[in-house]
Formats: sequence, structure tokens, C-alpha cells
Amino acid sequence: MSGLDPGMEVRETIISDIDVRSTLTVAAGPVLDKMVEELSDTRFSILLADRTSRIVDRRVTSQAIGRALDRVLAVPGFQYLEEVSGTNSLATAFELRRPIAVTGEEHFLEALRRFCCYGAPIIHPVTHRLEGVIDVSGPVADATTLLGPFLMRAARDIEERLLEGSRVAEKQLLAEFQAHANQKRHAVIALGENLVLTNTAAVDLIKGADHVALRAIAADLSSRAPFECSLTLASGTEVSVRARAVAGSHGGALFEITEDSSLVTRRPSGPRRSITAPADEPSPTKLSRTVLITGEPGTGRTSTARSLAGAECVVFDAADAVEDDSTWFLAVRSALREADKSIVIDNIDALSPRLAAQLAAPVRVSRNPVVLAGAPLSELDNPHRALASLALTRHDLQPLRTYPHKLAGIVKSVLEDLLPNSTVELAPSALQVLATQPWPGNIRELRAVLEYAARGRDRGVIVETDLPETIRTNTNSSRTLTLMETAERDAIVAALRASNGNKAAAAAELGIGRTTLYARLRRYRISDPAPQASVRNRNSSTTR
Repeated sequence: MSGLDPGMEVRETIISDIDVRSTLTVAAGPVLDKMVEELSDTRFSILLADRTSRIVDRRVTSQAIGRALDRVLAVPGFQYLEEVSGTNSLATAFELRRPIAVTGEEHFLEALRRFCCYGAPIIHPVTHRLEGVIDVSGPVADATTLLGPFLMRAARDIEERLLEGSRVAEKQLLAEFQAHANQKRHAVIALGENLVLTNTAAVDLIKGADHVALRAIAADLSSRAPFECSLTLASGTEVSVRARAVAGSHGGALFEITEDSSLVTRRPSGPRRSITAPADEPSPTKLSRTVLITGEPGTGRTSTARSLAGAECVVFDAADAVEDDSTWFLAVRSALREADKSIVIDNIDALSPRLAAQLAAPVRVSRNPVVLAGAPLSELDNPHRALASLALTRHDLQPLRTYPHKLAGIVKSVLEDLLPNSTVELAPSALQVLATQPWPGNIRELRAVLEYAARGRDRGVIVETDLPETIRTNTNSSRTLTLMETAERDAIVAALRASNGNKAAAAAELGIGRTTLYARLRRYRISDPAPQASVRNRNSSTTR
């Protein structure tokens, strides 16, 4: 059903970086060390996979068995699922949630039939959820029933260490919470790996959807310094958040949340409104003569430009110049000279270099307010940058992936815009899935996903299964990227675009080695992005 054939090799998928300090790897480390000692005079290897069946640790007793595992992609970072590897003790134990032995001909793929494998699931004693799978594999000639009890003992030892670690982490989090929970002036909430603690004020203020935003903030916390920010809750309330990491709690954090009267709650001004990325937007009544709005596709730059220019503005889309650039240019120049209205010139990055250079003079001398909108400055060619430089007031709309802690508010706004008279809400589990997405299409893509999920509804809750399959299956990581990781990913994408996909040149521009670049490409699931200039070059050749 998955398209596998017995004669195939293990199907290649993306190999991701792993967290070597996760709760599972920390708990399993001493157990794996002991297993290696006991298997030191054998030809068996040990594999540890996480709750998504991604291999996070590998121990081999000889170079030969290590090379054999490499050939079947049994390497850290590879997700060993039945869809890519067929029947085997790692993937099948993950699917069945029970111990299993798969030896020789019992493997579906011929490439794995040289191995005898024994796998057992690791179940968390507190949550009873699958935390991972431990596997022992070796040459089929060395198969023995003695490895079954040996493996089960190791799995129980790891589960016991998970329990002990959970108790210590929960005690640390509980102690920190109790030290602050008696505060009656503000809400206090503690979030751990499998634990949520709130005081009475937080019960009234914080909804389940807000936990996604708080966990996104927790992912960026330093172990030393507290973090403060403003946040719009799912209810629309503006609050101030003070967060600090709790030492020894496996990523736990304590939040003190207060309603700030100095923050103005955003309310819709009419039945419909445009949804844009958070930005320090000027008032339309105080619009500078020339303003530049930049951002990735889908960040809302067009709607923001129209909003700033006012309802009576005249809009010109540079994409329309592809068919007849002379007629388009004459119409824009005439409006800049004569019309007593604000002018919006959208998608300036789609202009040919010649047309961008021609347009600079009319924009410079126009007495009308002008709003230019286009791609980020770093992606513009010289003629387009010269045009953009005429705007001394500039606003860069940030990509949706850079503010996951504000995703709940954005989702609420988009749903209100799509279904103004409905009571449809998003379940916290579905919101958590959305928070893990890279969102290359930004708010435009989010809007399409929510429109699909809410189809035919005017009430109720959107759950994870309502989301498109491409979204549900695009969660390669159990956590969202931190702001530093997001910045690193964006820098790599920009360097690849600037170098037309040349990885050696991109690595040199970034000041890193090619090996490091390849690791980052796997980690962030970056394919070769098409250079942004290609669209403009095609436009230029068309007009010529």
C-alpha cells in the first residue's frame, strides 16, 4: 500500500538533526551504556528511536555492523517507519506498541533480511504514552531467543528512569509554582512537559489555545534571564507576560501574566478586516509622502498598503505591466502627476529593471502620497532598490513563522474574517499542529488552511483531523523553531537564493562549511529555493 517492493532499498527520506539532551535520551543514556558493556563481545547493535520513530541514538559494537546499518539508513536522524522500511522490529514495534522479533525472511525488504532484530516500545509510566522504541539488531546467523528478555529489561529500566526524571522535574516545577501562586493580582501558570499548573486568576484568563503561545515563548527562554513581552490572548485580551525557565524541569517555565491597561485591545472596525503580520503600522492620516511596505508573499503587504493609502486610493499592480509595460507606465505616471489621491504601486519586485528605473523619477516628484509594496529589500535588484529607497518610511512585515506565540490571535482574526457570524473555534491540539508549520505562504496559506478546515461549519470546534493531510503530516519536529533557529533558516534561504542555488557560494557567504550547510538544510527541511530574480528576469525578457 505504501508503494514498497521487496527488492527495493530502504526508501530515503529527510534526515533531521536530533536533540541529544531530550528527556528520552537523557533517561536512556546510562541504560544504553550498560547494554553496550554486556554486548561488547557480540555483533549486535542498539538503536533508540523517539515517539515519532526517529532514531536518536545508535550504539555499535564493531565497525562492520556500523557499516551494515549505514547501508539500510539505520542512522541517527532517520525516521524508521514501515512506509519506508517495511516490516522490521523498530518500525513494527512502533506501529503495534508491543515487543516484536523480526528475523531474516520475516523482513519485508530483502535489504533487511541479513539482520535479526528485537524491538520493544518504551511507555511513559505517568502519561502511558509511547515515548520511543529500543531495538537490538545483529547478523541473522546470531539470532537467539535470549535477547527478548534482555531487551525487555532494558525497556523497563528506561521507563523507570523516565518516571524518576518526571518526579524530579515535576517537583522543581511545583516548588517554583507554589512560590508564586498565592499572588492574587495576576495570573500564574507553570508549564512542564506533561504538566500544567494554574492559580485561580489564570483559570479565568488563560484558555487552552493560549498554551501554544506560551510554549512557543518557553522554547526561546534562556536558563538565566527572564523574558518579558506583550501578548494577545485567544479572548482578545492584551496582557503583559513575564516568563522564566525553571531549572531541572526539562524545559518547564513559569509565567506571570497581568492585564496591562496601557495596551489597547484590537477590535474589528467593521464586519470584515484585513489580517496582516504584526507590525508597527502608521496611521493612514499621518501617512508619509512615500512609504515602503515589504514582506514575503502572503504576509499581507497588499492589504496593508491599501489600508495605509485609504479607501479612495488608486492601485496599480506591477504584475499587469508584463502584458503592456508602456501603457501601464503611462497610466501610473499620469496618476502620479494629476490624481488628487493616494497611489499604491504593488509588487514592485515584478517590474523589469528598465521599468523600475523609469518609474523612479515620477514617484520622486509626485505630490501625491505613494505607497510601494514588494519583496524584502535583500531580495531586490539594484533598480528596484533605487525605487524603494525613495521611501523614507518603511515597514517590513515579518513571516508568520517568526511569531508562533501570536498564532492564536492571528487564527482567531482569520476565522472571524472568514466566518463573521459563526462561533467556530480551533482546538488546542489543532493549533499546536499549525504552530509547527514553516508557512512559506504565510497568512495567505494559513487562511486557505482554515477555510478548508472550517468548510460547511458555522459552529463547533476544528480538531486536528479537520486540517488538510499535507499539514497534519508536515510535522517533522515535536517543537517549533526558536527565534534564533528561524533567523538562521531565513539567512540560509536568502543566501541560496542570492547564489542561484550554489551551495558552495552560499556556504562561503554565510561563513560556514559546506558540511554544516548540508546539515542545516536537512534540519530545516530546506529544498533548493528558486532565486527570486528569476521572475523579474522573465518579466524583463517578455517586455523586451
